[in-house]
Amino acid sequence: MVVLYQRIPTKHREFVYRTKCFYYNPSNSKKKRGVRLCATGEGKKKRNARQAYLKIKHDCYENFDLGDYWVTLTYKTWLEVQEAEKRLSRVLSKMQKRLKRKNIPFVWYRVTEASDKQRVHHHLLIRNTSPEIISMLFEYWDEYGKVKDVSKIKDMESGKLIKYFLDGGKHKDLTYQKFGHSRNLRKPKVIKRVVPMSAIRENPKPPKCDEYGYRYEIAKGTLFTGFPDLDGFTYQEYELIKVKETPPGGED
Repeated sequence: MVVLYQRIPTKHREFVYRTKCFYYNPSNSKKKRGVRLCATGEGKKKRNARQAYLKIKHDCYENFDLGDYWVTLTYKTWLEVQEAEKRLSRVLSKMQKRLKRKNIPFVWYRVTEASDKQRVHHHLLIRNTSPEIISMLFEYWDEYGKVKDVSKIKDMESGKLIKYFLDGGKHKDLTYQKFGHSRNLRKPKVIKRVVPMSAIRENPKPPKCDEYGYRYEIAKGTLFTGFPDLDGFTYQEYELIKVKETPPGGED
């Protein structure tokens, strides 16, 4: 077996994945998938869910930055999630058409959440391309409920905001969670190569940073090495962040 190495650089951090697997042929990944012959196994379902989670994380770190908007939308009354999804789609579609006529890019990522104890609500990350976007959101959403927690993003480096967005924040008992995004997201580049089995180390060493005065560090709490699926393949993942190096003497 060999190790498939994947590195995904985004605007705020880089993601590294190493998986012991059978021979990886890049040309096979471009072929059309055949007809499914059997049901998806539990191990594969878990891997698919994990990959979907990581893809959202990559997209968020690539497309949103300091000064962009974090918004929460709530409803006046208790509402079924299907109806809530329709209303949100209706509002975002109206905004998209109106902003397009004004040549204002509308870039967003959203999550709809609900639980037995929590009304359905939406969280949105919106790129700050114009102040008209938020005023327009207030205008259209007034019919359905309130626009709450409108704030500009002040921290991306710690990863707390994206973790809250992905994991439901304090709502750990979610019975419904669905993500969606605009079609004009930037897609992060994925670098793939096959490396020897020895590439998976218990304590991996961060690569050298090309930017002068900075070094890479493994973000706290992101290193995982183990057997995450029923197939038993060794797997490792971690996130790299840039840290400014302290000059000799400890002075800037």
